[in-house]
Amino acid sequence: MDAGQTDKLSQYCAAGFKISNPFLAAPAPIEAFQSIIQSQKTAFPDMKHEVLEIVSDGKNVVTHGIYSGTNTGNMMGNPPTGNKVSLSFLVLDQVDGNGKITSRNVQFDSKSFEAQLMAGIDPVAMNKQAVLKIMESINKRDLDGVVAAYAPGAKFNGWAPQQLDAKGYKAVMGELLAAFPDSRFVVDDVVAEGDKVVVRHHFEGTHTGAAFQGVPPSKRKAYATATVTFLLKNGKPVELWLNADFLAILTQIGAIPMAQN
Repeated sequence: MDAGQTDKLSQYCAAGFKISNPFLAAPAPIEAFQSIIQSQKTAFPDMKHEVLEIVSDGKNVVTHGIYSGTNTGNMMGNPPTGNKVSLSFLVLDQVDGNGKITSRNVQFDSKSFEAQLMAGIDPVAMNKQAVLKIMESINKRDLDGVVAAYAPGAKFNGWAPQQLDAKGYKAVMGELLAAFPDSRFVVDDVVAEGDKVVVRHHFEGTHTGAAFQGVPPSKRKAYATATVTFLLKNGKPVELWLNADFLAILTQIGAIPMAQN
Protein backbone atom coordinates (compact mmCIF):
# COMPACT_ATOMS: atom_id res chain seq x y z
CA MET A 1 0.00 0.00 0.00
CA ASP A 2 2.70 2.51 0.99
CA ALA A 3 4.56 1.77 -2.25
CA GLY A 4 1.39 2.39 -4.24
CA GLN A 5 1.54 -1.09 -5.78
CA THR A 6 -2.21 -1.42 -6.18
CA ASP A 7 -1.89 -4.15 -8.81
CA LYS A 8 -0.59 -6.50 -6.10
CA LEU A 9 -3.45 -5.95 -3.65
CA SER A 10 -5.69 -8.53 -5.29
CA GLN A 11 -3.27 -11.36 -4.52
CA TYR A 12 -4.05 -10.91 -0.82
CA CYS A 13 -7.83 -10.72 -1.30
CA ALA A 14 -10.40 -13.44 -1.85
CA ALA A 15 -13.01 -13.40 -4.59
CA GLY A 16 -15.89 -11.20 -3.49
CA PHE A 17 -13.66 -9.08 -1.26
CA LYS A 18 -15.34 -6.01 0.26
CA ILE A 19 -13.89 -2.96 1.99
CA SER A 20 -15.55 -0.47 4.34
CA ASN A 21 -14.20 2.83 5.65
CA PRO A 22 -15.58 6.20 6.87
CA PHE A 23 -15.47 7.69 3.36
CA LEU A 24 -17.50 4.90 1.70
CA ALA A 25 -21.29 4.89 1.83
CA ALA A 26 -21.39 1.09 1.54
CA PRO A 27 -18.97 -1.86 1.38
CA ALA A 28 -17.09 -1.76 -1.94
CA PRO A 29 -15.13 -4.29 -4.08
CA ILE A 30 -11.39 -4.67 -4.65
CA GLU A 31 -11.43 -2.03 -7.40
CA ALA A 32 -12.54 0.58 -4.86
CA PHE A 33 -9.74 -0.55 -2.52
CA GLN A 34 -7.21 -0.08 -5.32
CA SER A 35 -8.69 3.31 -6.24
CA ILE A 36 -8.49 4.49 -2.61
CA ILE A 37 -4.82 3.57 -2.38
CA GLN A 38 -4.04 5.18 -5.73
CA SER A 39 -5.79 8.37 -4.63
CA GLN A 40 -3.97 8.37 -1.29
CA LYS A 41 -0.58 7.75 -2.93
CA THR A 42 -1.19 10.66 -5.32
CA ALA A 43 -2.27 12.98 -2.53
CA PHE A 44 0.33 11.78 -0.02
CA PRO A 45 3.38 10.46 -1.93
CA ASP A 46 5.21 9.87 1.37
CA MET A 47 2.30 8.07 3.06
CA LYS A 48 3.21 5.50 5.68
CA HIS A 49 1.20 2.97 7.67
CA GLU A 50 3.18 2.28 10.84
CA VAL A 51 1.95 -0.96 12.44
CA LEU A 52 1.94 -0.80 16.24
CA GLU A 53 0.07 -3.99 17.11
CA ILE A 54 -1.54 -7.00 15.44
CA VAL A 55 -3.96 -9.42 17.15
CA SER A 56 -5.41 -12.50 15.44
CA ASP A 57 -7.65 -15.44 16.35
CA GLY A 58 -7.06 -17.17 13.03
CA LYS A 59 -10.18 -15.93 11.30
CA ASN A 60 -9.98 -12.27 12.24
CA VAL A 61 -6.96 -9.98 12.24
CA VAL A 62 -7.01 -6.62 14.01
CA THR A 63 -4.27 -4.15 13.15
CA HIS A 64 -3.61 -0.97 15.11
CA GLY A 65 -1.29 1.63 13.66
CA ILE A 66 -0.50 5.22 12.72
CA TYR A 67 -1.10 6.68 9.26
CA SER A 68 1.03 9.68 8.30
CA GLY A 69 1.82 11.69 5.18
CA THR A 70 2.17 15.12 3.64
CA ASN A 71 -0.45 16.39 1.20
CA THR A 72 1.74 17.47 -1.72
CA GLY A 73 -0.44 16.07 -4.52
CA ASN A 74 -4.01 16.58 -5.71
CA MET A 75 -6.65 14.83 -3.66
CA MET A 76 -9.87 13.97 -5.48
CA GLY A 77 -9.31 16.92 -7.82
CA ASN A 78 -8.52 19.36 -5.01
CA PRO A 79 -5.14 21.13 -4.94
CA PRO A 80 -2.63 20.09 -2.26
CA THR A 81 -2.67 21.94 1.06
CA GLY A 82 0.91 21.08 1.99
CA ASN A 83 -0.25 19.97 5.45
CA LYS A 84 0.94 16.90 7.30
CA VAL A 85 -1.53 14.42 8.77
CA SER A 86 -0.98 11.79 11.42
CA LEU A 87 -3.76 9.71 12.92
CA SER A 88 -4.44 6.37 14.51
CA PHE A 89 -6.26 3.63 12.60
CA LEU A 90 -7.80 0.23 13.29
CA VAL A 91 -8.29 -2.42 10.62
CA LEU A 92 -10.37 -5.56 11.02
CA ASP A 93 -9.60 -8.14 8.35
CA GLN A 94 -11.62 -11.33 8.04
CA VAL A 95 -9.68 -14.14 6.35
CA ASP A 96 -10.67 -17.45 4.82
CA GLY A 97 -9.01 -20.85 5.11
CA ASN A 98 -6.51 -19.94 2.41
CA GLY A 99 -5.34 -16.85 4.25
CA LYS A 100 -7.10 -14.51 1.82
CA ILE A 101 -8.89 -11.41 3.07
CA THR A 102 -12.64 -11.64 2.51
CA SER A 103 -13.52 -8.29 4.06
CA ARG A 104 -11.68 -5.28 5.47
CA ASN A 105 -13.16 -2.69 7.82
CA VAL A 106 -11.01 0.40 8.31
CA GLN A 107 -11.77 2.84 11.12
CA PHE A 108 -10.18 6.24 11.79
CA ASP A 109 -11.25 9.69 12.89
CA SER A 110 -12.32 11.28 9.59
CA LYS A 111 -12.95 14.64 11.24
CA SER A 112 -9.42 14.71 12.61
CA PHE A 113 -8.09 13.80 9.17
CA GLU A 114 -9.99 16.64 7.53
CA ALA A 115 -9.00 19.11 10.27
CA GLN A 116 -5.30 18.30 9.87
CA LEU A 117 -5.54 18.34 6.09
CA MET A 118 -7.22 21.77 6.03
CA ALA A 119 -5.35 23.38 8.96
CA GLY A 120 -4.63 27.02 8.17
CA ILE A 121 -6.63 26.80 4.92
CA ASP A 122 -9.63 29.05 4.32
CA PRO A 123 -12.37 26.72 2.97
CA VAL A 124 -14.26 29.67 1.48
CA ALA A 125 -11.17 30.73 -0.48
CA MET A 126 -10.69 27.11 -1.58
CA ASN A 127 -14.28 26.98 -2.85
CA LYS A 128 -13.79 30.20 -4.77
CA GLN A 129 -10.59 28.88 -6.31
CA ALA A 130 -12.33 25.64 -7.35
CA VAL A 131 -15.15 27.54 -9.08
CA LEU A 132 -12.81 29.91 -10.92
CA LYS A 133 -10.84 26.89 -12.13
CA ILE A 134 -14.08 25.46 -13.54
CA MET A 135 -14.75 28.73 -15.39
CA GLU A 136 -11.22 28.57 -16.84
CA SER A 137 -11.79 25.00 -18.01
CA ILE A 138 -15.02 26.02 -19.77
CA ASN A 139 -13.15 28.73 -21.66
CA LYS A 140 -10.54 26.11 -22.61
CA ARG A 141 -13.45 24.02 -23.94
CA ASP A 142 -12.39 21.18 -21.63
CA LEU A 143 -15.82 19.83 -20.67
CA ASP A 144 -14.34 16.54 -19.47
CA GLY A 145 -12.21 18.51 -17.03
CA VAL A 146 -15.24 20.56 -15.98
CA VAL A 147 -17.35 17.48 -15.26
CA ALA A 148 -14.47 15.87 -13.35
CA ALA A 149 -14.40 18.93 -11.07
CA TYR A 150 -18.00 18.31 -9.94
CA ALA A 151 -18.96 15.85 -7.23
CA PRO A 152 -20.48 12.52 -8.37
CA GLY A 153 -24.23 12.96 -8.74
CA ALA A 154 -24.01 16.75 -9.08
CA LYS A 155 -27.30 18.43 -10.06
CA PHE A 156 -27.67 21.26 -12.59
CA ASN A 157 -30.64 23.64 -12.54
CA GLY A 158 -31.40 26.31 -15.13
CA TRP A 159 -29.68 24.84 -18.19
CA ALA A 160 -32.92 23.19 -19.31
CA PRO A 161 -36.57 23.09 -18.21
CA GLN A 162 -35.74 20.02 -16.16
CA GLN A 163 -32.90 19.37 -13.73
CA LEU A 164 -29.85 17.82 -15.43
CA ASP A 165 -27.12 15.45 -14.34
CA ALA A 166 -23.49 15.83 -15.43
CA LYS A 167 -24.15 14.01 -18.72
CA GLY A 168 -27.05 16.33 -19.57
CA TYR A 169 -25.05 19.40 -18.57
CA LYS A 170 -22.17 18.33 -20.80
CA ALA A 171 -24.56 17.85 -23.75
CA VAL A 172 -26.12 21.31 -23.33
CA MET A 173 -22.78 23.06 -22.92
CA GLY A 174 -21.32 21.06 -25.80
CA GLU A 175 -24.09 22.34 -28.08
CA LEU A 176 -23.41 25.94 -27.05
CA LEU A 177 -19.63 25.67 -27.55
CA ALA A 178 -20.07 23.95 -30.91
CA ALA A 179 -22.41 26.70 -32.13
CA PHE A 180 -20.14 29.53 -30.93
CA PRO A 181 -16.53 28.38 -31.57
CA ASP A 182 -15.07 31.68 -30.32
CA SER A 183 -17.28 31.89 -27.24
CA ARG A 184 -15.98 33.18 -23.92
CA PHE A 185 -17.45 33.26 -20.44
CA VAL A 186 -16.10 36.39 -18.80
CA VAL A 187 -16.24 36.54 -14.99
CA ASP A 188 -17.49 39.94 -13.83
CA ASP A 189 -17.84 39.30 -10.10
CA VAL A 190 -17.47 36.48 -7.56
CA VAL A 191 -19.04 36.32 -4.10
CA ALA A 192 -18.21 33.43 -1.76
CA GLU A 193 -19.66 32.72 1.66
CA GLY A 194 -19.96 29.50 3.61
CA ASP A 195 -20.46 26.60 1.19
CA LYS A 196 -21.75 28.72 -1.70
CA VAL A 197 -20.04 30.66 -4.48
CA VAL A 198 -21.95 33.02 -6.80
CA VAL A 199 -20.42 33.98 -10.13
CA ARG A 200 -21.79 36.89 -12.15
CA HIS A 201 -20.48 36.61 -15.69
CA HIS A 202 -21.35 37.23 -19.32
CA PHE A 203 -21.26 35.16 -22.48
CA GLU A 204 -20.00 36.46 -25.80
CA GLY A 205 -19.46 34.66 -29.08
CA THR A 206 -20.16 34.47 -32.81
CA HIS A 207 -22.62 31.95 -34.23
CA THR A 208 -20.35 30.50 -36.92
CA GLY A 209 -20.29 26.84 -35.88
CA ALA A 210 -23.10 24.31 -35.59
CA ALA A 211 -26.80 25.01 -35.42
CA PHE A 212 -28.06 26.27 -32.07
CA GLN A 213 -31.54 25.36 -30.84
CA GLY A 214 -32.38 24.43 -34.43
CA VAL A 215 -31.10 27.74 -35.83
CA PRO A 216 -28.47 27.32 -38.59
CA PRO A 217 -25.23 29.35 -38.32
CA SER A 218 -26.21 33.01 -38.53
CA LYS A 219 -22.69 34.48 -38.33
CA ARG A 220 -24.10 36.96 -35.83
CA LYS A 221 -22.51 37.94 -32.55
CA ALA A 222 -24.32 37.25 -29.30
CA TYR A 223 -23.96 38.63 -25.79
CA ALA A 224 -25.81 37.54 -22.66
CA THR A 225 -25.49 38.03 -18.93
CA ALA A 226 -25.69 35.19 -16.43
CA THR A 227 -25.37 34.34 -12.77
CA VAL A 228 -24.65 30.87 -11.43
CA THR A 229 -24.73 29.77 -7.80
CA PHE A 230 -22.53 26.83 -6.77
CA LEU A 231 -23.17 24.73 -3.67
CA LEU A 232 -19.96 22.92 -2.67
CA LYS A 233 -19.19 20.04 -0.33
CA ASN A 234 -15.61 19.02 0.36
CA GLY A 235 -14.37 21.41 -2.30
CA LYS A 236 -16.57 20.08 -5.12
CA PRO A 237 -19.87 21.49 -6.46
CA VAL A 238 -22.82 19.25 -5.66
CA GLU A 239 -25.59 21.46 -7.06
CA LEU A 240 -25.76 24.54 -9.31
CA TRP A 241 -28.43 27.10 -10.19
CA LEU A 242 -28.07 29.11 -13.40
CA ASN A 243 -29.95 32.29 -14.26
CA ALA A 244 -28.97 33.18 -17.84
CA ASP A 245 -30.49 35.33 -20.56
CA PHE A 246 -30.86 32.60 -23.20
CA LEU A 247 -33.63 34.66 -24.79
CA ALA A 248 -31.08 37.36 -25.63
CA ILE A 249 -28.90 34.83 -27.45
CA LEU A 250 -31.81 33.46 -29.49
CA THR A 251 -32.95 36.98 -30.37
CA GLN A 252 -29.50 38.10 -31.47
CA ILE A 253 -28.98 35.11 -33.78
CA GLY A 254 -32.37 35.66 -35.39
CA ALA A 255 -34.34 32.81 -33.84
CA ILE A 256 -36.81 35.27 -32.29
CA PRO A 257 -37.82 38.51 -34.02
CA MET A 258 -36.67 41.59 -32.18
CA ALA A 259 -39.45 43.76 -30.78
CA GLN A 260 -40.19 46.84 -32.81
CA ASN A 261 -40.57 50.24 -31.10
